Amino acid sequence: MAAERPFVLFTQAQCPACEVLARMLALPLRGAFGDQIEVLHRQERPVDFEALAGRHGLARTPALLHRPSGELLLETGSLGTVKAFLQRPRP
Repeated sequence: MAAERPFVLFTQAQCPACEVLARMLALPLRGAFGDQIEVLHRQERPVDFEALAGRHGLARTPALLHRPSGELLLETGSLGTVKAFLQRPRP
């Protein structure tokens, strides 16, 4: 079994903000964090999505989760904020 990736991207269908975040990760950030982010799509993996979202009190998408710390980023509209979240050193 592969090691868990440290970040989870919560996303779902027909979510314009989710599409913006996905494009942001792919284009301006050029996929630099792709190997660190597990994409958890509500419609494609509903059981996994609901279990992890419920554990972290997540009520909306998109969101990024740092698994080891449990830290959630809900304000994902700014490239600077997303990049800082992904790069932030954590204990």
